[in-house]
Amino acid sequence: WKYLGWTLTDRIVTPQKLQLNVKIHTLHDAQQLLGDLQWLRPIVGIPNELLNELRPLLKGTDPLKP
Repeated sequence: WKYLGWTLTDRIVTPQKLQLNVKIHTLHDAQQLLGDLQWLRPIVGIPNELLNELRPLLKGTDPLKP
C-alpha cells in the first residue's frame, strides 16, 4: 500500500522513493524543493538552520520568474 508518502507492507513501513529536483530556475522550482525537504526533514533529521539558508529562494510573487 502507499499512503501519504509512505509505502506500507506486512512487515515494514518505508518512505516512498522521492526524487529531488535540485535545478532551481523559478520560484515554483524552489517551492517544490523546499516542500520536499520539509517532508523529509523529520525522517532524515535535517535541522531548521539548514533550511533557513534556502528560505530566501522563496521570495517573489511570480512562480514562473527566476
